[in-house]
Amino acid sequence: MQNVRQFSKRTAGLQSGGSRVGHSPLPGFAMRPLVCIALPLRCAGLALVLSLSAACGDSTGSDSEGNSGPADQGPTLPVRTDGDPALGREVYRFETFGNERFFTDALRLPAGMVAAGTTPRQLLALGVSIDIDAVPQAIRTQLTANLASVLDNPAMTIALINANAVVGLPIKDSNGDGVLNVANGDKVGTSCALCHSPAAEGAVFTAPNGGSIGRRQDGLAVHNLDFGRLMATATNSRALYPLLQLALSANGGKTLGRAPVGLTETSTEAQVDAYLSNPQFYPVGMFDDTFDGNGDPMHNVPLFRQDLAAPFGSEGAIARLDNFFNLVYTGLFVPTTLTTP
Repeated sequence: MQNVRQFSKRTAGLQSGGSRVGHSPLPGFAMRPLVCIALPLRCAGLALVLSLSAACGDSTGSDSEGNSGPADQGPTLPVRTDGDPALGREVYRFETFGNERFFTDALRLPAGMVAAGTTPRQLLALGVSIDIDAVPQAIRTQLTANLASVLDNPAMTIALINANAVVGLPIKDSNGDGVLNVANGDKVGTSCALCHSPAAEGAVFTAPNGGSIGRRQDGLAVHNLDFGRLMATATNSRALYPLLQLALSANGGKTLGRAPVGLTETSTEAQVDAYLSNPQFYPVGMFDDTFDGNGDPMHNVPLFRQDLAAPFGSEGAIARLDNFFNLVYTGLFVPTTLTTP
């Protein structure tokens, strides 16, 4: 517990830069401050965005969208000054807390992308974004000269993953050779940024109703992330068994969710993929944040002002913020702690 407190103190009050919506990633662009807190547990540490200029929000500022709430906003909370902004941004964007072993070895997401020949254009169509600041210079030059040669080349997907340019799917130097390369045994996990850090729309390229190639906007909800279809790209999506809509014998074979029938422990990979890939069953912009056997994906939300957001979780059933972190990083992102076929 002492180590957790020390790490929490070191990473509290963290600041992460982000660009305004629609702005190009130009050198010298003034970044708006984004303050977040990373409170890690054993395998948890979702970086929290505490404040952001209104210019970076999802709202257009129209009066029809509501007001600032009651005149009495409650007590003024003290500003944390004991954090490390650079470390907080690093945690938010790249920390997996070890889930790369599940995503690479159990779910086998990178292997599925290679087998399917997933292109950057297809990845963007799923709502995943690409961080232009992390794209190698040679590929950036190619984007300018011949956009299609990058977007429609499956090899470029792996090259972008190896460059840690795919937002929310960080690669780790698992084999310790100092070089990031999926083909040589390095593993890919997921971080906070997958669901909560889109890129600036129209910066370089934006897929219709999908992701963009641009600068990260930490804290915003990725409303067009097709999480279900992304997971269906994996070679072994059955590893997500506890997070699927199930027909459990304990419930007399009944099921609860958007699909008419539930999956079972004998369901095939094709059946699981069909569930995950159907937006009527697993809607775009949603994530099932409970491992209860029910098919209840909830809409993805931004991570602003988590100091005022209690209770936590999509359904507001979690009283403590650190317990929500535990849910995400020791259950939802590593369901092998539960049961998988």
